[in-house]
Amino acid sequence: MKGQHYILRERLEGLIAEDSDHRYAFRQFLQQAGIPLPSLWLTAQGKPTVVVGDTSFELEQEPQGELFSTTSPRSLTWVGDAGTMLARIHQVSRTYPGHQHRWPSEAHIGGVVQGYLNMARGRAEQSEIAAVAAALSNWCDQWEAVLPSAMVSIGAVRGLPEFHIHGDYHALNLRLGTQGVTAVLNLAASRWEKRIIELAYALFYFSALEWQPTAALTRPLVKRGLDPERARRFLAAYGAIYPPEPRESAILGDALMLVSPIATMNGPLEDVFFMQQGGPGNHGVEEQLIDDVMERLAWATSLPGWLARVRRSLAEMWQ
Repeated sequence: MKGQHYILRERLEGLIAEDSDHRYAFRQFLQQAGIPLPSLWLTAQGKPTVVVGDTSFELEQEPQGELFSTTSPRSLTWVGDAGTMLARIHQVSRTYPGHQHRWPSEAHIGGVVQGYLNMARGRAEQSEIAAVAAALSNWCDQWEAVLPSAMVSIGAVRGLPEFHIHGDYHALNLRLGTQGVTAVLNLAASRWEKRIIELAYALFYFSALEWQPTAALTRPLVKRGLDPERARRFLAAYGAIYPPEPRESAILGDALMLVSPIATMNGPLEDVFFMQQGGPGNHGVEEQLIDDVMERLAWATSLPGWLARVRRSLAEMWQ
C-alpha cells in the first residue's frame, strides 16, 4: 500500500477493556516523539482496526531491521542500543498527557509474582518425576524466602518515577540495524508502572537470556545469573539518557528479585510450565529432556543468591 508492506494481524487484547484505547493513543504520542513504532493503516473512518465477526484486525506496517540474536557479532552493541531506546521511551512517556492507564490491583507485580509461584507449586505437586518435583519446590522456597524483603525495600523508597511503560520490552519486540533500534513492537501490555520494574525486566531479558530467532526455547545465557558485560552495557546506555533518582539504583537488585521468577517461567522454564503434558505417545517434557530441565532449574534456583551477592555491583552499573 503506497509503496509500503503491511502485515494483517489479529489485534492483541489487553488485560482490561480500555487497553486498546490507551494503546492507540500512547502509540501515536510515542511516534510523534520519534520512537520508531510501525504505523497502522487507518480505515476510511479513521479507525486502526477492522472487525470481522467477533475478531478485530490491524494492518501494521512491516518493521524494518534485523531480529536480535545473541550470536550476532553486533550483539553487544545491540544490547546498548536496546538500553538507549528504552531510556528514550521512558523519557518521552514522562510527558504523556493522557489519562493514567492502570491495571487492577491483582495484576500489580507483587500479586503476579506470587501467582506464578503458586502455579509452580502446583506444577511440582503434579510432576510424576521426583527429581523435578523436588527441584521445583526448592525453586519456590528460594524465591519465597527473598521476595518479602525485596518488596519492603522497594516500598521504602519514595518518589520512584512512574509513568506508562512499554510493558513487554524484550528482544522479540525490537528490530535493529547499523544505526540502532529501527522498530519497537507490541504495546499490548502498556500500563502505568514504576519505571524500575520495566528496567529490571529489560535488564534480565538482555543480559540473562540467550536469544536465537529460530530457537523454540529461550535459554539461560550464562551458567550463573546475568552476563556482567551485557548488564553493564545496557545500564550504561540507559543511564546516559535517564539516570536513577536518589536511592533508586540501590533497589535495582530488589526489582530484579521481583521480576526474575516471572521472566524465568516465561523463558528458560516455559516448557516446564506451559507445554501441554500427557496424551497418547506424549509422556511430557520432563521424561524426554530430564537432564536439560534439571540444568535449567539449577540455574533458576541459583538466581536469588546470585542477585543478593551482586546487589551493590548492579547499583554501581546504573549511574
